[in-house]
Amino acid sequence: MVKTPSWPVLKIKSVGKNVQAVQELLTYHKYSVPVNGRFDTATQQAVSTFQRRNSIEPEPSYGVVGKNTLSELIVVSTNGANNNAVRAAQTLLKKFEKDLPINGFFDTLFFNTLVTFQETMGIKPTAAVDYSTWQYLFGYSSYQPTASVGVTSKLSEKQMYINAKYICTYLQNKGFTKNAACGILGNIHAETSRIDPGLWEWKHLDDPRGGYGLVQWTNDEYETTKVPNPFMVYAAEIGLISESCACSELDSLALSNPKKLMNAELDWLIKSMGDRDYFYFDDRWNNWDKKVEESKMNFTKFKTSTKPAYDLAIAFHDFYERSGDNLDQIQKNRATPAQNYFDTGLFD
Repeated sequence: MVKTPSWPVLKIKSVGKNVQAVQELLTYHKYSVPVNGRFDTATQQAVSTFQRRNSIEPEPSYGVVGKNTLSELIVVSTNGANNNAVRAAQTLLKKFEKDLPINGFFDTLFFNTLVTFQETMGIKPTAAVDYSTWQYLFGYSSYQPTASVGVTSKLSEKQMYINAKYICTYLQNKGFTKNAACGILGNIHAETSRIDPGLWEWKHLDDPRGGYGLVQWTNDEYETTKVPNPFMVYAAEIGLISESCACSELDSLALSNPKKLMNAELDWLIKSMGDRDYFYFDDRWNNWDKKVEESKMNFTKFKTSTKPAYDLAIAFHDFYERSGDNLDQIQKNRATPAQNYFDTGLFD
């Protein structure tokens, strides 16, 4: 489950969908306020009156909306409802689902979208806007990758596909063909990360050795050298974390700004692939092509290749990933998903 968020604190000059949802909830409770997403004096006065009438302690002063006030404002909404409380929930859900209409009707579309939100966040799919759902709707502004789960990714399929699409687009914007980008994606999909930039390798939770992130970077010599996995070294060099062993900072970033973390991982991936003529080729891995003249594909050739994503997934494995998988496993778990993603946008 995604980490339970804190309730927001809203006050004069606050703006956005959280404020608009508060205004919708005040309207539901028969307070006349403009629904404009701006915490103005009219909203402040309505909040203050609501707090006094409901014996809510100041947070820290009357007219400021915090946990106690929100807990009284929210309304459990279920299928078939048609009111401003549903509009408030739709306003908040639109932060995550941009195409959702705001009409106040708890209809089939809203029902399905709400369940998707609950499943994606890892909370119980009650199909009702209950207390926990309100807290996640108010507490986050976008879907969050799960960081530091330590065993296997808890991302929903929808989150994985959102991340995969982002990665594919990011790599293409950096000059990779879609074929090459999908070849990389097939390998990322096969790794423990499951398109999750904030995941630690099994049995290595918060372990600087790794593996970590999209490609599960590892330093098997960590016990001897005490040098963390290569991404953490890079992250410290660019100022993403304060020092190369700052595991907890990566965990925090995975929750607070997963896009920033994913961008850094992709930038490191590109840099580390391009640092050598044949990036990390080793003669022990040669599953992609037995032709000697083609077996050492350099970075530029890979990046611009229009060979099938299936083939490029095997090439990326041999020249960079180099797992312990045999050829059958590589073809099944990396090459086939890569080609499926290229063809359909799905891995299976």
